[in-house]
Amino acid sequence: MHKQMLGLLPLGSKAHLTEMYGYSSKGIPGLEIVGLGSKGKAIKEKFIFLSKKYNLKIAPKRYVLCIDDNTVLGSLSSKEELYRWLELPLLILYWSMAGVLPIQNLSDCLCAGRISTRGKIEPFRFDETSSDFLHRLDDLKLKVIASYNDDLRGLTYFIPLDEIIKFPDAS
Repeated sequence: MHKQMLGLLPLGSKAHLTEMYGYSSKGIPGLEIVGLGSKGKAIKEKFIFLSKKYNLKIAPKRYVLCIDDNTVLGSLSSKEELYRWLELPLLILYWSMAGVLPIQNLSDCLCAGRISTRGKIEPFRFDETSSDFLHRLDDLKLKVIASYNDDLRGLTYFIPLDEIIKFPDAS
């Protein structure tokens, strides 16, 4: 099985879209995150922890998640934690491939957000300054996975985050 989607990196007043893809195959079961260097290991362990914490049944396969954008990620200083905005889309990609989440087609979806080990999701919040960017996404027919707020009113293609993923004891 293979899937892909877009992640969003907020870079000051601009945003950068990055390709993300994943596949599962027979082989030694496990999860691998490629394209984040050493930062990928911490995210991988967080995903494994959350899967165990919520007793999710993950099929014993090899799962590989890839971020296809070393130019932006490679230029980040160690103090910048922009890569964390890719946690939510990577988790959605992983759990979708594993059959845990109800969403199957992610190829036209865009998402950004961070996740705590307590299950608290912090999605990227679009605001009034994002309207031009959101209109461009609408023109491209990209579905934005985000929490609903008033600034997303005019968006044609929108998937409410709560319909895809919600942790029962998030705090």
